Amino acid sequence: MKWAITIIMLMPMWIYLFVSNHEEALQTKLKAELKDGLKLATHDAALQIDPMMLEQGKVVFLEDAVDQAFRSSIERTFKLDLQLQPLQHSIWKNTFEIVLLDRVDEGSFPQNYYSGAPYYYSDVLTGPSIITIVKVKHPKYYGISRDFDYVIGSSHEYVR
Repeated sequence: MKWAITIIMLMPMWIYLFVSNHEEALQTKLKAELKDGLKLATHDAALQIDPMMLEQGKVVFLEDAVDQAFRSSIERTFKLDLQLQPLQHSIWKNTFEIVLLDRVDEGSFPQNYYSGAPYYYSDVLTGPSIITIVKVKHPKYYGISRDFDYVIGSSHEYVR
């Protein structure tokens, strides 16, 4: 009887530890997926260059094509609709926000890039680059995790 009472008393603690461990693993997985998906999207955007300027030896990004390629890639990768809202079968629950989509195709390289406040993203660019920062709220599947946003930055250089 003593063992049964001990097990019953310890069960809530075991459940809490299991759930918190699963939540931590989910946070790690989602952050890695965000980083990988953002790398892919910036790669897709960095391929959108003006072919006429490339023939002259200059890399110039096509502004509208860069925006469209980036959005299309994150929509496909993260299962989002056109307003960057998650679709029904997506693991995400909240809207994605593109807080920075910058094109650096002028100047001398290598150069230091610094986004400034409020995200303070920095990188050393060795060629014409696309820089992005995306923000999305962590999907709380359990009531024990805190509210926080993933803010992930990425850059990709056009390499000849």
